[in-house]
Amino acid sequence: MSGFMSDDLERQVIQVVSVYLRVDRQTIRSDSRLVEDLCVDSVGVVEIVMSINEAFGIDLADVDVAQWRTVGDICRLVSVCKCR
Repeated sequence: MSGFMSDDLERQVIQVVSVYLRVDRQTIRSDSRLVEDLCVDSVGVVEIVMSINEAFGIDLADVDVAQWRTVGDICRLVSVCKCR
Protein backbone atom coordinates (compact mmCIF):
# COMPACT_ATOMS: atom_id res chain seq x y z
CA MET A 1 0.00 0.00 0.00
CA SER A 2 1.38 3.39 -0.84
CA GLY A 3 1.86 6.08 1.77
CA PHE A 4 -1.27 8.11 1.02
CA MET A 5 -3.56 5.13 1.56
CA SER A 6 -4.49 4.02 5.03
CA ASP A 7 -4.65 0.46 6.27
CA ASP A 8 -8.15 1.35 7.47
CA LEU A 9 -9.23 2.19 3.92
CA GLU A 10 -7.79 -1.10 2.68
CA ARG A 11 -9.67 -3.02 5.40
CA GLN A 12 -12.91 -1.25 4.50
CA VAL A 13 -12.54 -2.01 0.79
CA ILE A 14 -11.66 -5.64 1.52
CA GLN A 15 -14.73 -5.87 3.78
CA VAL A 16 -17.01 -4.59 0.99
CA VAL A 17 -15.48 -7.00 -1.54
CA SER A 18 -15.68 -9.95 0.87
CA VAL A 19 -19.34 -9.28 1.63
CA TYR A 20 -20.13 -9.17 -2.08
CA LEU A 21 -18.15 -12.35 -2.80
CA ARG A 22 -19.40 -14.05 0.37
CA VAL A 23 -15.90 -15.12 1.37
CA ASP A 24 -13.85 -14.65 4.52
CA ARG A 25 -12.13 -11.29 4.29
CA GLN A 26 -8.94 -12.93 5.55
CA THR A 27 -8.67 -14.65 2.15
CA ILE A 28 -8.53 -11.31 0.29
CA ARG A 29 -5.36 -9.23 0.11
CA SER A 30 -4.54 -6.01 -1.70
CA ASP A 31 -2.64 -7.99 -4.35
CA SER A 32 -5.55 -10.40 -4.94
CA ARG A 33 -6.41 -10.29 -8.64
CA LEU A 34 -10.10 -9.74 -9.27
CA VAL A 35 -10.54 -12.13 -12.20
CA GLU A 36 -7.81 -14.71 -11.69
CA ASP A 37 -7.88 -15.05 -7.89
CA LEU A 38 -11.39 -13.95 -6.89
CA CYS A 39 -13.30 -15.04 -10.04
CA VAL A 40 -15.06 -11.68 -10.44
CA ASP A 41 -16.82 -11.31 -13.79
CA SER A 42 -18.03 -8.11 -15.47
CA VAL A 43 -21.37 -8.20 -13.63
CA GLY A 44 -19.48 -8.68 -10.38
CA VAL A 45 -17.35 -5.62 -11.10
CA VAL A 46 -20.50 -3.52 -11.64
CA GLU A 47 -21.98 -4.77 -8.36
CA ILE A 48 -18.73 -4.15 -6.47
CA VAL A 49 -18.64 -0.61 -7.91
CA MET A 50 -22.19 0.00 -6.65
CA SER A 51 -21.27 -1.38 -3.22
CA ILE A 52 -18.09 0.73 -3.04
CA ASN A 53 -19.94 3.87 -4.16
CA GLU A 54 -22.56 3.34 -1.47
CA ALA A 55 -20.10 2.42 1.29
CA PHE A 56 -17.82 5.40 0.69
CA GLY A 57 -20.30 7.98 -0.63
CA ILE A 58 -18.39 8.38 -3.90
CA ASP A 59 -19.08 7.95 -7.61
CA LEU A 60 -16.40 5.90 -9.37
CA ALA A 61 -15.91 6.70 -13.05
CA ASP A 62 -16.26 3.81 -15.51
CA VAL A 63 -13.01 4.76 -17.23
CA ASP A 64 -11.14 4.39 -13.92
CA VAL A 65 -12.90 1.17 -12.96
CA ALA A 66 -11.89 -0.36 -16.30
CA GLN A 67 -8.27 -0.20 -15.08
CA TRP A 68 -8.92 -2.41 -12.01
CA ARG A 69 -6.90 -5.59 -11.89
CA THR A 70 -6.40 -6.08 -8.14
CA VAL A 71 -8.04 -5.17 -4.85
CA GLY A 72 -5.18 -2.68 -4.41
CA ASP A 73 -6.34 -0.93 -7.59
CA ILE A 74 -9.76 -0.50 -5.99
CA CYS A 75 -8.15 0.91 -2.84
CA ARG A 76 -6.08 3.42 -4.83
CA LEU A 77 -9.10 4.64 -6.79
CA VAL A 78 -11.26 4.95 -3.66
CA SER A 79 -8.47 6.91 -1.96
CA VAL A 80 -8.23 9.32 -4.89
CA CYS A 81 -12.01 9.75 -5.11
CA LYS A 82 -12.33 10.40 -1.38
CA CYS A 83 -9.79 13.22 -1.68
CA ARG A 84 -11.73 15.04 -4.41
